[in-house]
Amino acid sequence: MALIILSDHNDYESMEVVEMIDGKRGDLLLEFRMDDSSARLSHIRPEIDIPLLRASLDVFREEFVDPRKASGAPCPPW
Repeated sequence: MALIILSDHNDYESMEVVEMIDGKRGDLLLEFRMDDSSARLSHIRPEIDIPLLRASLDVFREEFVDPRKASGAPCPPW
């Protein structure tokens, strides 16, 4: 699986969790859409379980949001 974050330095657009098959992007598993005031789950494949959902949020926080906070870079209000 792969976690893909679509953003520029200040704006977040979306986060996708996709299957990776032979090093290539496969099916979309989860998609979160973000704006200035909210982040929402906009797509979830029916067979996705809670541990994958939770793990994707943990990775997003640990690998993207926390380092930005620590460096003083802009972070979303949510």
